[in-house]
Amino acid sequence: MRKARVGLDIKILGGLFLIFGTVDLIVIALFPGYAFKLFGVAVTGPSSYLVKLHSPAGHLLIGYGFLWLRPWAWGLSVAYAGFGLVSETMNQLSFGFHSVRSGFMATTMLFVAYVIWRRALFTDEDSAAKHHTPISEDSH
Repeated sequence: MRKARVGLDIKILGGLFLIFGTVDLIVIALFPGYAFKLFGVAVTGPSSYLVKLHSPAGHLLIGYGFLWLRPWAWGLSVAYAGFGLVSETMNQLSFGFHSVRSGFMATTMLFVAYVIWRRALFTDEDSAAKHHTPISEDSH
């Protein structure tokens, strides 16, 4: 009998990401004129609404994937964290140092380190077992 993957810590993070995504949607709806800063550019105007929606979409997808320990969620979270770190670095260079952005960058790096450390929870054990073909010593 195989030991079941629990990953309660990752599932809690998934729940938090679902909350973040919902809050993102509420903030976007309540403050449509907010100039979202992305890659060193303040995005304004009517088209900015679509640009702003990437944030709740990313958070909600990562939250769902973490909650159900989907294998794709690991790569998505690491890629999205890299996207955020590059964007915030460019924002720091364009708009000057800001403690909130610096805090975001530090916590994102800690998050990525933790998710990399917990990567084994995201492996699809069933498909890994199906594709693994044992090699006998006699076949060489």
